[in-house]
Amino acid sequence: MAKMLINLGGSRKRKRGERVFRFECFCEPGHPSHFNGSFQENIRTLLRFGHSEVVAQGDVNCWSFQLELSHHPPTLVRMFVVEEDVGKSPCRRCHCCRAVGWGCHIISNKRFHFLLPKNESTIESEGLCFEIHDSSSGRAAMASKAVSSRRNLMHGVIHSNGLGHLISISGFEGGSYFASGHQILDLWDRICSALRVRKVSLIDTAMKGSMELRLIHGIAYGETWFRRWGYKFGHESYGVTQQMYQQSLEALQSLPLCLLIPHFACFHHEIPMLIAKYQAISSNPTALVTLGELFRFMIELKSRLPLNSLTAMDYQGIVTETTCRWSTKRVEMAAQVIVEALKKSQVRWVTRQEVRDAARAYIGDTGLLDYVLKSLGNHVVGNYIVRRMVNPVTKVLEYCLEDSSNVMPPPRSNHEKIRVRFQLTRVQLMRDLLHLYKHILKEPGPAITTGVFGAIPVAVRMVLDIKHFVKDYQDGLQPKKDVGGHERIELNCTVRVRDEEGNGGKYILKELPPNESITIPSHATIGDLKREVERHFREIYWGLKSFAAELVVGIESKDSVSVRSLVELGTGIVVEGKLDEKDGQEICEGGSNALVVECLCGAREEDGERMVCCDICEVWQHTRCARIANDDDVPRVFLCGRCESDIVSFPPMNC
Repeated sequence: MAKMLINLGGSRKRKRGERVFRFECFCEPGHPSHFNGSFQENIRTLLRFGHSEVVAQGDVNCWSFQLELSHHPPTLVRMFVVEEDVGKSPCRRCHCCRAVGWGCHIISNKRFHFLLPKNESTIESEGLCFEIHDSSSGRAAMASKAVSSRRNLMHGVIHSNGLGHLISISGFEGGSYFASGHQILDLWDRICSALRVRKVSLIDTAMKGSMELRLIHGIAYGETWFRRWGYKFGHESYGVTQQMYQQSLEALQSLPLCLLIPHFACFHHEIPMLIAKYQAISSNPTALVTLGELFRFMIELKSRLPLNSLTAMDYQGIVTETTCRWSTKRVEMAAQVIVEALKKSQVRWVTRQEVRDAARAYIGDTGLLDYVLKSLGNHVVGNYIVRRMVNPVTKVLEYCLEDSSNVMPPPRSNHEKIRVRFQLTRVQLMRDLLHLYKHILKEPGPAITTGVFGAIPVAVRMVLDIKHFVKDYQDGLQPKKDVGGHERIELNCTVRVRDEEGNGGKYILKELPPNESITIPSHATIGDLKREVERHFREIYWGLKSFAAELVVGIESKDSVSVRSLVELGTGIVVEGKLDEKDGQEICEGGSNALVVECLCGAREEDGERMVCCDICEVWQHTRCARIANDDDVPRVFLCGRCESDIVSFPPMNC
């Protein structure tokens, strides 16, 4: 693990008249340019519009872009683009590529980091900071994501071959001072689309409070929250295939509430009350018949609610709170006693202690009294609204009464009465959603782990195991065709590297690199084509820095023969060559020695999760599957179950 710390020596002295771009349209066509080339050409075009920062480290280049979030009041943020030279980096291989299954890709020459820092003052004093990890570290991707999210609103990295990773994103809901998560993802998506990035991966560990967003959003909508930007299932984890993942989501979505309600009645009486509460709030209660429909209704309702209570609610709504253990009759009696105590007071605002002392003469259960006092605030009791606030001088909680006829118009129908009774705030709704999430999905207890509901924990685990999602920016685009003109020819070319060790004509790369558009003069020869392909792929890939092109696959002719006479436009071209012997060991992001994975969960390849290696057979498996807790260190000596069984079955040695 290495920390990339970039000191911006001249960042405090900004040039007057430095260009400012609008945040919401940055990287749209014409803002700041029209990007019509390859990724390598487009990134250079973009950086020409940036402000070149003075960097203390000589081997790092950095540019900044001022983005205007709002004009009134003026709010600016700075996005930084850091060019990392992989050849000089302490960590050449990319842990994110290895985690998402791209370990067979060739190591690129450059990595471009896109950073949107959280705190401008921190940049001035401490510089830009993010961490990079070598792919050999077990859970490096997760660690890098956690570190980056503490310092940056956004951290994305794009390799020079056009493949990238969204490392972290952490906007502020509602777009308060900085941008919201939606706005930041829109920005990142526009950047990737404009630059013609090939694919981008991410690890979905987004949280909604203390809830995994991929679980609650998956149950509500059948897909990850990032799906609206085009991110789809990217890679298996713990042996969970895409089909298993989708079936688990569908099973959780379709859980019928009519079965959950009686099942929970004996174990968690508040679950049926919460379900009934939101069915009553819904304008069409019969539409909420499954867990997925309930979660979706609650998530969409949240955006229409005030952050804090702005009007008043029927006090009987506090009976439906999950922490209430008293009957409706007892809560009603306590509320009436409190109202009578406030009516008899000589002053308008009465301290909590004074209200409590007056009510104690009639209510012997202090727990009930404390609960009602804690819950009453902007609630309707009879013809009054009980108001509550903290005295700004004494810092003591105080209560008063307000005539409801002066504040709330009379309801026009019985239906409206129901909706007023259950009027909510976002905080209350999220508390209810957390309660459902905790007791149905995460900590189900005996009510869920028995009978037909015993499959719920298994389905939840499978959904949460899938964290890798990928967006293919080339999907749906028409492939660029080879162009033949009077002066220039554009050809789609790739390379393959021959194994010089003489292993039966094998090739080093498991997969060919993506095609690159190579432009040559119309009179160019086969030799010119090989030299141009060699130069182009050396510029993109560090792993091909010594690549020497030898032949064009399928064409047997001299180098002096014209390309136009031999190559048919529209066909892909593969150029074969070799590397220097010393460079053949470190070509791919995953390293030269692929791990042998054979885990109890069915996994047969690396998936970015924490693993342990057997000291006898050298086969890897997940620590979780080997019953090693995440907080525990890996044992110094570890034997897999098969090797341990073989040792136990050895015949005893006769001394």
